[in-house]
Amino acid sequence: MSEEAVGSEAKVNRKTVSTNILWRFLERFGAYIVSFIVSIVLARILDPSTYGVVALMTVVITFLDVFVTGGFANALIYDKTATDKDFNTLFVFNVCFSLSLYVALFFCSPLIAEYYAKPALTWLIRIAGISLLINGIKNLQYAYVAKKLEFKKFFFATIGGTIASGIVGIILAIRGYGAWALVVQGVANHFVDSLILWIVIKWKPKIQFSFKLFKKHFSFGLKILIYKIIYNISNSIRQLAIGKKYSDEDLAFYNRGKTYPNMIGQNITSSVNSVMYPVLAKTQDDKKRFNEILERSFKINTFVMLPICVGFFCVAESFIHILLGAKWLPAVPYVKIFCIVVYFNSVEAIFSNGPMALGKSTASMVLGILECLINIGLLIAAIPFGVMAIGYSMLISSAINCLIYFIYLWHLSRFNFLKCFVDSYDSLLVSILMGVLVIALGNISLPFYIVFLIQVVAGIFVYFFLSKMFNNKSLPYCLSLVKDLRRKKKNK
Repeated sequence: MSEEAVGSEAKVNRKTVSTNILWRFLERFGAYIVSFIVSIVLARILDPSTYGVVALMTVVITFLDVFVTGGFANALIYDKTATDKDFNTLFVFNVCFSLSLYVALFFCSPLIAEYYAKPALTWLIRIAGISLLINGIKNLQYAYVAKKLEFKKFFFATIGGTIASGIVGIILAIRGYGAWALVVQGVANHFVDSLILWIVIKWKPKIQFSFKLFKKHFSFGLKILIYKIIYNISNSIRQLAIGKKYSDEDLAFYNRGKTYPNMIGQNITSSVNSVMYPVLAKTQDDKKRFNEILERSFKINTFVMLPICVGFFCVAESFIHILLGAKWLPAVPYVKIFCIVVYFNSVEAIFSNGPMALGKSTASMVLGILECLINIGLLIAAIPFGVMAIGYSMLISSAINCLIYFIYLWHLSRFNFLKCFVDSYDSLLVSILMGVLVIALGNISLPFYIVFLIQVVAGIFVYFFLSKMFNNKSLPYCLSLVKDLRRKKKNK
């Protein structure tokens, strides 16, 4: 057993950061493309009501998964002195805890099914819950890779898991297994991910436990866990409310409208954040450098996310019609709402790393509680006015949550968000101009699928052309990330 701090050899410099961000982008976009294709195939095979049932199950599993994956990985990444013994201690705890959680879920699943008057949920939840056991191991694997800034290894694990599980899901759907196709696909994804990581990373867990080390990480990890639990509740409670008060179809359209913008947003945001959190943690003693990294993260996020969200908003109807068919058109208004929500969430996700990286886990927990109270208050006010009102309440709460983090980061490190926003005006202006063009092109008298293709191609071209014309500094920086990776490959 090595007592050397895990990840101590990982140096924070421009090349290391840019290479890891790029590998994370490749991983998430590769997974996105595969997941996107699979989701289209499944959506054309399965009925909206099937997705409504699975959405309820997913909310339950996702909520419990936070207990397994939230908190302790962040504690290990934050701790500069963490050794193999720290990892083994939390591995033993995670496995025991996830097993206990699954046993409780197994016996409580009939009660959940009875509450929603859907008997099929019982065994769907029990099988889907197996992912909790897998993630008990995978969470520590993630912490090890993040600590050592070796995100290239995630690329192979994620792509392998996504492709394998997608094939399984499509085969089961074609053979008429309905909701089971989605459940088995999810479990298979987690299993293959973890299996590949087990093969490609050096760390192999041992049965080793230290109460002293567990106590050391528990305080920090528990506060982050509470924050993530509250954050998850505030994001999931709308689906639970819709599932209880409205029909399966209403929930399916809401959930589908949320899925595609989130699929893009979460992939991009997690690509940046999973790298930036350990990087920020390594610069926790240098506030100037800390603020510079936060500013750079925001600019890259805005340069990449804003045009995607604006573009998706403008082509939402054609997108749903072409890829999913007319039966899913009621999801279009929700797609548009969540295009805006996803951008706000991506900004919030970047700045929520700040307090955690500086060791302010108590503050993160308090901010999470405040977010949850705001979300629940807006949800309660919106429920009587229908599902669309619930969607708009999500948009308002997302904007408020961003403002809360801006204010706290200014207090914490004197981070100047206004300057950061002004410096990113070119990305905002170019995105608006691109959006106006895309909407105008939608009026061309051609078949809608040809118009859609023209809109997408023209939007991409115009955005990069105007970014170059306005001398957007984020463009050469992002291009340099690609050059760094190509140069690294040539050197090898």
